[in-house]
Amino acid sequence: MIVDMMDANYISERLASLKQELSDLKVSNVRYWNRREHTPLQKSGRALNQERLLHVKRELSDLMKRCA
Repeated sequence: MIVDMMDANYISERLASLKQELSDLKVSNVRYWNRREHTPLQKSGRALNQERLLHVKRELSDLMKRCA
């Protein structure tokens, strides 16, 4: 039972962290698309954000499987 509580606490904290990260990625995405032109650095940052979004999606999927 203690393991389940620790697991539930970890999952809850991790979900909160991922939610904040998704919010930050959304803000970054809006800023990117509000510009008409993008520097190579901005394009690179956008690619990194897209990659991070895929990692977050995979982690959320893993957490869902863990909760099932």
